[in-house]
Amino acid sequence: MPDLRFVFRFFAFLMLFAVVPHSLCFAQTSSTAENEGIRVQARASEANILVSGSYKIRLWGVDAFEGNSALLKLKSRTALDDKISNKPIQCQIKEKQDRTVYAQCVNTNEEDLSLFMIQQGYVSVDRAAVYGTIFEKPYIDAEALAQKSQRGIWAENGVRAEAETPFGQGFVIGSVVFLIVVVLALGGISVFIMRGFRRVVDIQNQSIDLAARERSLRSKEKFVIASMLDAEIRTNKTKIEAYITIYEEMLSDFKNTAVEPKYRRSGDIVQKQPALNRSVFDGNTDKLDLLGRKTASDIIHYYARIKTIPDYVTLEPEMPLERARGVVAQAIENAKKLDALSTTILGEFAARSLVETPDI
Repeated sequence: MPDLRFVFRFFAFLMLFAVVPHSLCFAQTSSTAENEGIRVQARASEANILVSGSYKIRLWGVDAFEGNSALLKLKSRTALDDKISNKPIQCQIKEKQDRTVYAQCVNTNEEDLSLFMIQQGYVSVDRAAVYGTIFEKPYIDAEALAQKSQRGIWAENGVRAEAETPFGQGFVIGSVVFLIVVVLALGGISVFIMRGFRRVVDIQNQSIDLAARERSLRSKEKFVIASMLDAEIRTNKTKIEAYITIYEEMLSDFKNTAVEPKYRRSGDIVQKQPALNRSVFDGNTDKLDLLGRKTASDIIHYYARIKTIPDYVTLEPEMPLERARGVVAQAIENAKKLDALSTTILGEFAARSLVETPDI
């Protein structure tokens, strides 16, 4: 019969071997260079907090609302979990305190989780954190749109405000009826009553005409904005494709072992992302709701990744070739993701007949 102590120790060793790699995953990843980010498996615990092993990941750029109802907390956590879909997320570390990490994270579809939760009205913008960054305007605009659309906390507060109003809709209607009765009593003549009704009908008809005109103007404005954004995104797409071509040629040269790379002789500079336009978007963020919720969300996600002044990485002559290849390959991969987002948005414009449909 085998020694029971030996069996027990062997079983304990197996259990330790199974658990330890998971707990070390985040720690090893967190030692990666900050500008390369980390890739982790996580789940939502609160509207702005994820857990990964023994670590907490607080979403950068957002604050949770205080005093939320239990139902809203559950809805916000569920929405964040659904957006992650039990798949790995990519996080850019901004700050680390003990076992809490402040990071900007995206899911496998390259959707910014902080921006998504702002759009749903489950968190507010941490304006001190985003101040002066390229994310400041998209985040604040998304919060304003969520408030205007009464989503999340804004919907709940709207219901509470209406319930707490001392004079409700019934009071207003009763007051109007009372005033009408007083006017009728003072008039005392049926001719004046009929004239009054005719005037009311005329005003209603005028209101209907004004509403129809406003809808027509908003529809025209929607097509104008869509056309301007379509043109800007197409211009950006052309720049992105040229950027990808240039850096794919550079990467091909790196792989040619017969020729020494240029940077080994005198150094070189890699532009981490293409320089793209965003003036049309910046001038019309308050009108994006005309394009519909999904299209507006995709456009915000797209422009949140655009820098008019790109970052650069210097390839020093002593830099290892594999490291240089990695820098260029990462720049190409990011550009291809942005190009795919451009194609998606242009396709949405065409599918909804917001613009003419040339080949994308």
